[in-house]
Amino acid sequence: MASRLRSALALLLVATGCGGGTRLFPPKEPLWRDPDRRPFEAEPAEYESPFAWDAANQTVFRPISRFFAVDPAGEAVNVNALDEVPDSSWFENRIGRFGLSPAAAASGPCKSPLPDRKGPWVIKAAKPNGFNPGFFIKASDGKRYLMKFDGVVEGTRPTAADVVGTRLFHAAGYHVPCNRIVYFERSILQIDPEAKSENERGEEVKLDSADLDKVFSKALRVPDGRYRASLSLFIEGKPLGPWTYEGRRDDDPNDVVNHEDRRELRGLGVMAAWLGWFDTREQNTMAAWVKSGNRGYVRHYLLDVGNAYGSIWEPPMMGRRIGHSYYLDFPYVVEDLLTLGVEERPWDRARFGRTGKVFSYFRVEDFDPDLFRPGYPNPAFVRKSERDSAWMARIIARLSDRHLEAVVRTGLLVPEYESRLLEVLRGRRDVVLRRYLSRLSPLAWPEVRLRDGRAELCLEDLALHAGVAPRSTRLYAARAYLGSSFEPADIPSTRYSTDGRICAPLPNAQPGSSTIPAPLLVDLTAVTRGERPTFPARVHLYQYDAGLYRVVGLERPDSHEPPS
Repeated sequence: MASRLRSALALLLVATGCGGGTRLFPPKEPLWRDPDRRPFEAEPAEYESPFAWDAANQTVFRPISRFFAVDPAGEAVNVNALDEVPDSSWFENRIGRFGLSPAAAASGPCKSPLPDRKGPWVIKAAKPNGFNPGFFIKASDGKRYLMKFDGVVEGTRPTAADVVGTRLFHAAGYHVPCNRIVYFERSILQIDPEAKSENERGEEVKLDSADLDKVFSKALRVPDGRYRASLSLFIEGKPLGPWTYEGRRDDDPNDVVNHEDRRELRGLGVMAAWLGWFDTREQNTMAAWVKSGNRGYVRHYLLDVGNAYGSIWEPPMMGRRIGHSYYLDFPYVVEDLLTLGVEERPWDRARFGRTGKVFSYFRVEDFDPDLFRPGYPNPAFVRKSERDSAWMARIIARLSDRHLEAVVRTGLLVPEYESRLLEVLRGRRDVVLRRYLSRLSPLAWPEVRLRDGRAELCLEDLALHAGVAPRSTRLYAARAYLGSSFEPADIPSTRYSTDGRICAPLPNAQPGSSTIPAPLLVDLTAVTRGERPTFPARVHLYQYDAGLYRVVGLERPDSHEPPS
């Protein structure tokens, strides 16, 4: 059976057909650092983002304008020659490129200890309105924090979600604040004489003890009398207000890529689906002016993941729809009108898990990452392509069970809640990986190695690494294409290296020189017995001298056609 499958794979790799016009990569190193952190003098203006307008614009006006403008999404543009995203003011490669220990993932962006819980913590401002109110404080360590509470409905989910979620986003590569759980006595809080609050009419008023009473009446208190909260350390730099998921800033000369065409923002939709983070509006972002001397640059942060993992909404029918439909979802409205509402939807089957309201409808059953929808359309998510989704899946594949266990422990949940959150995170992660690592190639991170004096090309199979493809039934086939005319050449076999990579010997047919290297392409295809083969990983190399090769690029074709 295995030999027949290998033969079928070989036939796929030698099949003739009209290729897509293969473009050779230049013989140079892939770009790993976007120069978008070049300092400039003119500080950008602050931006205010009205929630109501943003929701109306993305729900109604933008879809209409995209329709009449015939706005094809196209592929993301800030992608390097290895099909990866370079480091930038938006994203830093972490676990996806370099790996990360579970302990480092659990630490996340937090580098300093918590402030002394003996206080004093001075309240500088309060936000008593909203579902989970809180304070802006200056703690005994001299640093400023945003303190947020759980509320009285969902147990410890909101604060845990903020702490766990930001660590997962940080491991993936995003800029996030340091969020941590803290238990404290109310007596350590002091009100700054200049502290302000807002009344029910949105007017700024002097903060007093009655405002504190209002906030603490909505806060979770543990049996020993202490309060539980999340402390979010102020981000580095001067806040400029939210950044947007589309367009560019006119006053930032480094901002040259439309935000909706950035892969890290498109791929964010896959991670949001995994975590059930539906509140991905621009108001939960922050641009910061990071200054050095009289110059600076803009860094981009994600904020407030507290609505992930099953936020409760009233009425219950609304809560069951979260993650499955937009707040106002016109396609579903039209379908329901035409079918008189007889079609069963995923939210019709939604039921609480064993933790009740704590993680409510956050579950593995009926989870389809392709169908996940945030509260209202996100302009980067709606332009997400298969390649953007597969990129994020390759990062998520690095987050093992041990990583999840270490990160979830930072949420300081009781054992019942911790086990439930881990169970659902593991299950939804595997759904994401099976979906997005089974079409475009999951093979990544090519490198040339020497074995017994002969060069071989080795890649990592991230589906195998993540455990969604079993090694016992995993097979590979390789095919080389020599020179600029792509003359096919056989690669007779592949092997597993001692570190688990898939390696194929490189042909030595057309050696080049140090000044005129010879191009070489290698297609490596993976398949699990009984399943359809993934499309190949196409590695671009140059051969300089006999046995001397250099990797310059990697493509993931969406067909089995040879290069042409």
